[in-house]
Amino acid sequence: MATTLLSRHRQIATVELEQARDEVARRFCAHRLTLTRASGRLDMLHNAAAIGRDVTLNYLRYGDEVRITPGRFDDFYLVQVPLAGTARVRVGERVVASDRTHASLGSPTEPVDMLWSDGCEQLLVYLRRQAVEELAGEGQGCAAPVVFDPMMDLEAPSLRAWLRLVHLALDDIEAGGALFRSPLAATHFEQTLISGLLAAQPNSSGTIAPAPVPGSRVVRAVVQLIESEPERAWRLAELAGHVGVSARTLQEAFQRELGTSPLEQLRRTRMERVRRDLVDADPSTTSVTDVAARWGFFHLGRFSQAYRAAYQELPSQTLAG
Repeated sequence: MATTLLSRHRQIATVELEQARDEVARRFCAHRLTLTRASGRLDMLHNAAAIGRDVTLNYLRYGDEVRITPGRFDDFYLVQVPLAGTARVRVGERVVASDRTHASLGSPTEPVDMLWSDGCEQLLVYLRRQAVEELAGEGQGCAAPVVFDPMMDLEAPSLRAWLRLVHLALDDIEAGGALFRSPLAATHFEQTLISGLLAAQPNSSGTIAPAPVPGSRVVRAVVQLIESEPERAWRLAELAGHVGVSARTLQEAFQRELGTSPLEQLRRTRMERVRRDLVDADPSTTSVTDVAARWGFFHLGRFSQAYRAAYQELPSQTLAG
């Protein structure tokens, strides 16, 4: 048996099939749930915690072998990573034999049918469809949805790196969720997680021709937005919407003209605000932790490294004057 994840965030524990189906349907989507053997016994446990509004982490088990048939997810993507046992997941015309080395990824427009083995326990990463398609550049009227390859090779370096991000979030939530108490930190982490999945797992968005890259007017306008409200929990799609282009087009414009991304520009701007506040602060009444947290930086080790790389001194040295 695997270690139970998100134990502080229990949603439902039951041995009743109908209750299990109804509770999971309320949090995901309507589906059929059946024990595959007449002698089968349900031992269902669902724990879940949201990072922000776009990504929710889940732990789910059913006990004995079950068949789950949701049809199409419609408004979310779902990564299923077995922690114990196995699963056979049909997504569209593909069948994924899912185990500790291979996860499955269901896209909203593809029908899904699943068989979870006895003792199957899974980590489920729920990603809101709109957030994924906005980051993929499909949120500006493109008719084609984003469809992922349903088979995820967890031994691939890019997906190992992505899964480490997921486990970083799990560890923080298990420890009390300090990292995600700030909307700035939660939004940035969710967008990093979604962007990382789009980069690591083959999907249809890479086959769609990008829109022409706009001139520097668009970049200047977004930089001005960021400079005027760096404390706002900006999302890439919001920035793109303000200047009337797709998320992908905005990313390409920033990369071409500034050699960075809009969200990295936002991070740098917040770092500049941290430095300004440290310079102005009284070290007897203010701590580096307080200032960093004010601007959405909660992993102090990584923050200090990034700060030193940018300003050739530690934040504590800046505060000390």
